[in-house]
Amino acid sequence: MSLSRLIAFALATSAVRAADLPPPASPRSVWVVSLTEENDKFAPQNKDRYYTQGLKVAVNRGDHTFFSLTQEINTPSDTTNPNPPDTEQPYSGALYVGWGYGAILERGGRRDCMFSVEAKLGVIGPSAGGETIQNKFHDLIGTAQAAGWGTQVPDEVLLNLDGEFRRRFDLDPSGHGNRDLIARAAVELGTMRTEVLLGAQLRWGVNLDKSWGHSFIRHSNGYDPIDAMRARESRPNFSFWAFADTQLEVVVRNYAIDGGNFRESRGVPRSPVVLQCAVGTTFQVYSCSATYFIAARTKEFETQDGVHFFGGLKGQFLF
Repeated sequence: MSLSRLIAFALATSAVRAADLPPPASPRSVWVVSLTEENDKFAPQNKDRYYTQGLKVAVNRGDHTFFSLTQEINTPSDTTNPNPPDTEQPYSGALYVGWGYGAILERGGRRDCMFSVEAKLGVIGPSAGGETIQNKFHDLIGTAQAAGWGTQVPDEVLLNLDGEFRRRFDLDPSGHGNRDLIARAAVELGTMRTEVLLGAQLRWGVNLDKSWGHSFIRHSNGYDPIDAMRARESRPNFSFWAFADTQLEVVVRNYAIDGGNFRESRGVPRSPVVLQCAVGTTFQVYSCSATYFIAARTKEFETQDGVHFFGGLKGQFLF
């Protein structure tokens, strides 16, 4: 066979093989945006105190990186007193940005482990805007302003490095994946919080593998894997699940309880171990999901007035 005929035969064979291949996939979305609001007003007791409000916006990219912007607000139990007693949790606010990397680990064909690491940089104190946000919101809903913000923890730099690991266990012997358990461990190191956390989340519902469980603002990184939200062609575009969550925190330092790191400020004796329990539900339709939960926390400081309740709402959108 001549060289020209050999080249022509090779080109023809390549064309036939190319025709047999499926068409190239259309470009996929590479952004997941999540918005989480936590507030004690969402809980049944409806008390404006302690960890009273948290707001977090997180953006996940297709290259495993993610970004977040978070604000936290903490107040004593009596916000009508302009000079709260020393036994009360001090007023404080934190505002910070986060940047991190996360990935799902491949283990012999199984994708049942996930890790992430996030660096957080911001400010603790008046520059975090806690007083402005809380009192403007109180004006909006027609309630009295908090009177003691003049005693809040002073301005300090916020710097934290947080790592988190999760593993999923399939608990459905039928193979339908309608029940699972997500165990997690986290370490937080820095001027905002230094602690070790162990937790577990039991879920039951439909299409659980579209999520790695609910994340709480103060004790989870902002990583939400994009692939989990993408609907597979062979799967329905609707999923839902209920969850029960518990976590144990061994706390070394917490700005909201201990006060300032480098400047003199108010603070109260900290409880070294805190337990949190939560229940909630998530619904997901196409590329959007919504979550509601209620959580209860044991005492974070010795003179705290009993268990603290708060709730939260989270929305996720795939772009």
